Amino acid sequence: MSDIDTFRQDVREWLEAHCPISQRQPIVREEQIWAGSQSRFPSDDARQWFEAMRDKGWTAPTWPTEYGGGGLTADEARVLEQEMARLKCRPALYDMGLWMLGPALLTYGSPEQKALHIPRIVRGEVRWAQGYSEPGAGSDLASLSTRAEDKDDHFVVSGTKIWTTRADVADWIFCLVRTDPHAAKRDGISFLSSTWRARVSQRDLSR
Repeated sequence: MSDIDTFRQDVREWLEAHCPISQRQPIVREEQIWAGSQSRFPSDDARQWFEAMRDKGWTAPTWPTEYGGGGLTADEARVLEQEMARLKCRPALYDMGLWMLGPALLTYGSPEQKALHIPRIVRGEVRWAQGYSEPGAGSDLASLSTRAEDKDDHFVVSGTKIWTTRADVADWIFCLVRTDPHAAKRDGISFLSSTWRARVSQRDLSR
């Protein structure tokens, strides 16, 4: 038996042992498990499933183990995906931190940024909102005008964002901002993150 076949058998046995029967059916929106300080579990089984996957590192299976991820190779992650599909296992965690911010941080982030954010994304402790679209640009991100001015130890951000996806329940937000107003239209744009709930009131969520 090859190493990947052995891994598949181990994954199959682990899923059989840890995924409750109630979590082996198509997901419905009301029962999705989202990350963040306001996270709620629809059932004890859902909590059990999330905690098992989190502790295994399989909420982010290919991310480094030093940050709480699973450390799987691409082939191993594919096997995990296949075996979860075979049992109809529900996704254990939803968050744009998993899909968008985390991969960018792992590629471009400093060691300090990775140590601060990646483990909390893997554990589902923080929910991320997305701040891309603007009133005068829509989804044409090259035309965005929100600016971030570097003040050495912080940025001053000015501008307006719309469609700040799920900002009403997020803890942090990541935005695309223009840091070089003199650069060409498609240049001078940076990816910026910030704490959110402590700084933004309910009436400001469209900004």
